[in-house]
Amino acid sequence: MSTAPVRVAFQGELGAFSEEAIQQIWLGGAEPLPHRDFGDVIRAVQSGVADRGVIPIENTIVGGIAAAHDAITAAADVHATGETVVNVHHCLLGPPGATFAGVKMVLSHPVALAQCGKFFAANPRLEVHPVYDTGGAALDVSNVGDPEISAVASRNAAQRYKLAVLAPDIEDRADNQTRFLVLAREPEVLPVGTPARTAVIITHEDRPGSLLRVMEPLARHGMDIRRLESRPTGDPWSYLFFLEFDHAYGEPVVDVVLKEMAAAARVLRVLGTFPRWNPGRRGSIGWRSGSIPAF
Repeated sequence: MSTAPVRVAFQGELGAFSEEAIQQIWLGGAEPLPHRDFGDVIRAVQSGVADRGVIPIENTIVGGIAAAHDAITAAADVHATGETVVNVHHCLLGPPGATFAGVKMVLSHPVALAQCGKFFAANPRLEVHPVYDTGGAALDVSNVGDPEISAVASRNAAQRYKLAVLAPDIEDRADNQTRFLVLAREPEVLPVGTPARTAVIITHEDRPGSLLRVMEPLARHGMDIRRLESRPTGDPWSYLFFLEFDHAYGEPVVDVVLKEMAAAARVLRVLGTFPRWNPGRRGSIGWRSGSIPAF
């Protein structure tokens, strides 16, 4: 009996690095659903239009993806259920017949452009125009067919839209990587002992030492903090924090830590607990019977 592919929403057009993340996790067993922005991705998951969403959360060159954090913060009813890391190699792409010397304008997502700062510093003649997506930039260049207009996108985008690679691997570092989170409507239950990561969103009281008191249970119980990212709440000079820590799934001490952190915080939201990314598994993925992969 055939099973329907999992429907996965992502930001951008086909050929974006988010699509690569989807293929890396589901190994061809997913139907990628392009959306305009991160909020649209999350709304697709909330409404059931998509079974899962995949959103980039941080990059090794530019750090946290602010718009992704803000979209997740605004959606209290989604849960992180998986992660993967994609090697990101940006190329300058042009229509067939274009040359690097003839290019004047470059289109791409602002985060992608920021990962290629050294390239643009060395080529100040190039006029950079931010657009909403790398895959969309490649599609636009293909549709326009102007040899003076290029895109920064992946080799996959070049193949999909039949573009020429005018300059390969223009990212600032060869080990450039982006980490993606998988979002779902429901949290996931994992096998006990699974190497896991829990993500929480914290707001704390506005008084000295309050953030320290929220985080202290992690140190006292030997939890390994892997990431701490601040974002403005919208109120002047007020911040919330994304915090992630590692543990084995099912450890009783994790519930104790979360209870103590919640008691010290103004608000603590558990975004999700999911298997830690493992390069050998090409993403944090597990399988159940049925049509939808589980994380």
